[in-house]
Amino acid sequence: MRILDRHVLTETALAGGMATGAFLFVMVAGNFLQQVAGAIATGRVDGAQGLELVVLLFPGVTPYALPMGMLAGVLMAFGRMGAQHEITAMKASGRGLVRIARPALLLAAALAVFSAWLNLEVAPAANDRYHRILSGSARDNPAAIVTPGQINRRIPGVILRAAAREGEVLRDFWLWRVDANGRLTQSIHAQEARLTATEDKDGKAFLRVALTEARMESRAPSEANRNAPAAFAMAKSTTFEFPAGTVFQDGGVTRKLRWLTLAELLEAMEHGWQVTPTTPPAEVARSRMQASTQLMSHLASAFSIFTLSLLAVPLAVRVGRSETFVNAVVALLVALSYYLLTEMAKSVKDPAFRPDLLVWVPNLIVLALAFVLLRRASRH
Repeated sequence: MRILDRHVLTETALAGGMATGAFLFVMVAGNFLQQVAGAIATGRVDGAQGLELVVLLFPGVTPYALPMGMLAGVLMAFGRMGAQHEITAMKASGRGLVRIARPALLLAAALAVFSAWLNLEVAPAANDRYHRILSGSARDNPAAIVTPGQINRRIPGVILRAAAREGEVLRDFWLWRVDANGRLTQSIHAQEARLTATEDKDGKAFLRVALTEARMESRAPSEANRNAPAAFAMAKSTTFEFPAGTVFQDGGVTRKLRWLTLAELLEAMEHGWQVTPTTPPAEVARSRMQASTQLMSHLASAFSIFTLSLLAVPLAVRVGRSETFVNAVVALLVALSYYLLTEMAKSVKDPAFRPDLLVWVPNLIVLALAFVLLRRASRH
């Protein structure tokens, strides 16, 4: 018996691993080409940050790849065993179809728990870090606010530009200071610049600019002295500080509800998500339901690994094909149908219709269909 269990588990794990890997590659590659590659090309992130962004993509896309990967893996494994009459031989030894599939279903259950952990703990932190880097969060790396070759006006009264950026170092750096009327009062050029985020004792944010091989040209700010000659100065190294305004507010990144951890979702379910003391009670109830729906959505998505795997067992026996392409097409059709139902359930926002419970409906439909097909498959 243990030999057969190991055989089923090995076949399912290998097929599911390959299918999940293929789906992960497609998802990560799509996000890389859409976002990361452009950020690297424009210089907003360097090579090391680009590699970190790719790594940070995996926790977020793995919970989406696992249901489809296990669905395709079970279809391929049981389809091959069915086509080669291995399942028939196991049934002849007295095993039912559910007993034959038990190792695969236990693997799916373990992966469901793993996926729930990714969704509720690992993915939120990875998503937050990913968007901070991609948006050029000044809090994490102040130099990232400057896109090489482009003018930066995020700091009031200061204009920044650099030809290139290597990590925290800006090359061929320009800094212009302008008055309230937009007139130039100071022009600074340096071979290198390093930006540092600082705060004073009152918590006010400042941007410290350390320059190397700097050349400065200053003009009198008053209208009466506008025609006076400009003053020039040179320095091997010098440092300036400017009030940073809102440039250090997380690089403009706004956290989304799906990025919250389990503890944060539970708190949002109790007190509401992004509400204030003046928020109307109806809106507070709506935000609490949104948090509850997001939590249930994470759990339902993880549980779908088990339900789709359970459905794949009788489907594979019924199709009885060992061809990878056929099983992949069947898996894709089933997965698309499941996700279509899921999106329909998520589209319901009215708390009166309990959207937090509706997100479980696709899993219940899959379970009911799986039980019907299992009963039919067990008769033969």
